[in-house]
Amino acid sequence: MTANGNFLDHCVLEWCKLFGDPRGKHHWRKVVTDQTAFFADLLGTLKLTETQFDAYIEEMRTYRDKFVAHLDFDETMHIPRLRLARRSVAYLHDYVLAHEDDSGFFPEAPPNAARFYTLYANEGKGVYAE
Repeated sequence: MTANGNFLDHCVLEWCKLFGDPRGKHHWRKVVTDQTAFFADLLGTLKLTETQFDAYIEEMRTYRDKFVAHLDFDETMHIPRLRLARRSVAYLHDYVLAHEDDSGFFPEAPPNAARFYTLYANEGKGVYAE
């Protein structure tokens, strides 16, 4: 139970670095050249409007701020669903490799994040089932 919670919390923390803090050092805007095209394609991939994505960012940041970084006095923990987080990170990964890696800085990076995730998720399920 603790490991599962720790992985969830870590996922939220790392996702917020990429999408939740526009002024942060690791935000996607720091590495994407054509930000307008990237963001429009991201929203299309996620099948969200900008308002819906902003609401998801707020949900993730609230969980991070109220339950991970600072344990406030809220009595009910609202754990965010992570499917959008996974899909948005996969999109960012694939986009950076396809559009921003002109110098080949990531030679060992998997070419497709979704397939990479599936491979290791299946491996984990197999180990867990043993």
